[in-house]
Amino acid sequence: MRQSQNVRHAALMSFQILVVGTLCALLLLLAERHSWRFDLSPTQRFSLAAASLNVAKELRVPVQITAFYNSQEEDQRREMQDTLDLFAKASGKISYRLVDLDRSPALAHKYGVSSVSTGVIESEGKIRLLRLVDEEEITNALLKLTRTQARRVCFITGHGEHSPQDSDERKGYSEIAKSLEKESFETSTLVNVPADGIPTGCTVVVEAGPTKAFLPGEADQLARYIEGGGQLLFLIDPGAPPAAVAFLKRYGVRPGDDVVLDERNRLMGTDSSMLNVPAFNKDVFRTDLDTAVFPLARTILPDDQEGDDQATEGKYKIVALALSSQESWAHVGDGRPPDGNVRFRKDVDHPGPLPVGVMVTARASTSGRLPRLVIYGDSDFASNLSLDWRGNRDVMLSSIALLAEDPTLIAVRHKSQPHGSISPIYLTESQDTVVFWISTVVVPGAFAVGGIVLTAIRRRRASR
Repeated sequence: MRQSQNVRHAALMSFQILVVGTLCALLLLLAERHSWRFDLSPTQRFSLAAASLNVAKELRVPVQITAFYNSQEEDQRREMQDTLDLFAKASGKISYRLVDLDRSPALAHKYGVSSVSTGVIESEGKIRLLRLVDEEEITNALLKLTRTQARRVCFITGHGEHSPQDSDERKGYSEIAKSLEKESFETSTLVNVPADGIPTGCTVVVEAGPTKAFLPGEADQLARYIEGGGQLLFLIDPGAPPAAVAFLKRYGVRPGDDVVLDERNRLMGTDSSMLNVPAFNKDVFRTDLDTAVFPLARTILPDDQEGDDQATEGKYKIVALALSSQESWAHVGDGRPPDGNVRFRKDVDHPGPLPVGVMVTARASTSGRLPRLVIYGDSDFASNLSLDWRGNRDVMLSSIALLAEDPTLIAVRHKSQPHGSISPIYLTESQDTVVFWISTVVVPGAFAVGGIVLTAIRRRRASR
């Protein structure tokens, strides 16, 4: 009897082990075929940014990456392999190989490589050197291999605008120029609008924050450029010259004589003019852009009378690109931010949400390319100081990519960490209030109440 029970127990245990082993094998198989990767790093450095994924997925020809490493630096080799694995999984057109520099001198000599952590990328007989085998460098090289036509972004700078050659922290646009060059755009400056018109090589023209009036004839030349299928990014600040406002009215757009304020959603430690812009038109950008921060913005509204005369009436379609929050409002006045505490004036100001960015598209064109304008009510959001605030860089680069008709680059990029390994945290005043109450009142209060209750229960039991 006991022997039969032992046999039964052994058989049952064997069956259980078989079932558990089979389940584990199935889980491993599912994990191998349907693996999920979670990247909890502050800048998502262990996964490809959406822009890099788009560039990899659009490849139509095979690409091979050769990366050189030092066998004595295993961590460095593993980091390069992880990055290359991500690209290979993103596109079946990408293959790679890792080569020990010290053991393959002939191959290194062939490619002109003399240091580790570098490499080359090859496609259809074309070779580009990778100065560093990382995501940004690989994406840049793929763009240069796939973008055969020159694309130039021309900045007008003769009216006090931001310049891509200026490295000043608050006024300069040198950082956005570097970002454009990494994404295979050329940048150049036009001191004024030439008398013979915008050069034909300008894919996109940027008018970023004019503070002086146009010279005679410049506005007409810029209008001719647009009517000929031109693409214009116009950033107009509160208090801009009347000539800039009048120019935009030609296209059915009326910049408001106001400053958009948001007392509830302002960044902690800033005033209400530091505007959080939470909503961007997904139907236009075809992706979810992160919240941007406009340091000082005005509304951009469709004009009641589209165009400045009957000849332009009905020619343009206007859609909102960016909206302020529900709690914001437009402080109507002379375009200057108010001093001290501000309150919404019911009969004067305009409640949010409010458009602070629009896109104007011609309904028809004789040139084969529809003229378009992207207009924002602030230019400082793309300055060297503000570019890395939240989603500012993505908004600026995606707007230019939209005008350049390059949907691959309308995407979210990795956030940089300008202060070493410290990750910036952006809190609004309302979020700061919530954090304060939870950390200093709710959590300590819960522990205190729990302690009091526990002490009362113990004393009650001890008195029995």
